[in-house]
Amino acid sequence: MASLLELPDSWLCGIVPGSGTGACSMALQNLLGPFPVETFLSDSFSQYWANEIDTLALARQSRHICAYGDFPSTSGIDPNHDIVLVLNGTSSGVCPPDLDWILPDRAGLVIADAVSAAFTRHIDFDRIDVLCWSWQKALGGEGGHGMIALSPRAQARLKASGRKPVARLMRLHNPDGSVNKAFFVGRTISTPSMFAVEDIHSALDWAEACGGLPALLNRVANNYAVMADWVNSTPWIDWTCTNPAARSTCSITLRLVREQLAAGAKEDDGKIVAGMIRLLEAEDAAFDIWSYGDAPPGFRIWAGPTVEADDLSILCEWLAWAYSETCEASIPPTQ
Repeated sequence: MASLLELPDSWLCGIVPGSGTGACSMALQNLLGPFPVETFLSDSFSQYWANEIDTLALARQSRHICAYGDFPSTSGIDPNHDIVLVLNGTSSGVCPPDLDWILPDRAGLVIADAVSAAFTRHIDFDRIDVLCWSWQKALGGEGGHGMIALSPRAQARLKASGRKPVARLMRLHNPDGSVNKAFFVGRTISTPSMFAVEDIHSALDWAEACGGLPALLNRVANNYAVMADWVNSTPWIDWTCTNPAARSTCSITLRLVREQLAAGAKEDDGKIVAGMIRLLEAEDAAFDIWSYGDAPPGFRIWAGPTVEADDLSILCEWLAWAYSETCEASIPPTQ
């Protein structure tokens, strides 16, 4: 997996319990503390990490917030502070537009939730110190198993003294302060299912046969192009992420445009979206495309590298049909 991700040789890469959530929580609990932390709230999961930092009193935290569907301002960030951010927000469809604002020569660590960014977008390893992802998302593997990768700077922080206590299942260091190599040589603390191991091996073989990371990123770009063409040519749908520079190319989040709703329709956006999705489910055309629980009503469509562009094109046709059926049904009959 490190080879496919093109991880630098100096980094450690390991398997951890708890999927991407477990990996991110481990990174926060093992590495935060020596410096203040800047947290960028761009989606639901970045909010989770900010809450965990405060709940566990892991570090003195500054939260950077913005309107839903955008990425917070990155100006004036102290290079002596740690940074926590999500590289691809699956709930909001938002990514940081770039990482140029993170200095390569910095004292703080950058901890990145890359659950849906790994294998879907280019990652600048000069500006990241900790990368957390899972078997589940971009490669379509089984849930429950996470990955964590540590730069040399993160490894040095891990060995530093004065850390807070960490539960054994989450502890990346040994009592003597050395790095717990068990995570990084395959001796997992919680044994992964052997079915899951074979499943991810199959996914990695498929990815290599496709042409490796460049081919996966190209598949994502093609998928995004299909969705962008449809959104641009469809008057009743728009992006939830209002900033094109911050828009995810694989976590497609869409909303209805109220002005284009059929004349006389009384239902609100949520009811129309629900009606459309139920129609699609009844036709076995689409499943699990509801927007995230705390996101505005709309659609959340995964367009990662395991998805075929032709299937997304067909999905767009189904969405147009469902919209027509739902809005037509909502218009009261004329007297």
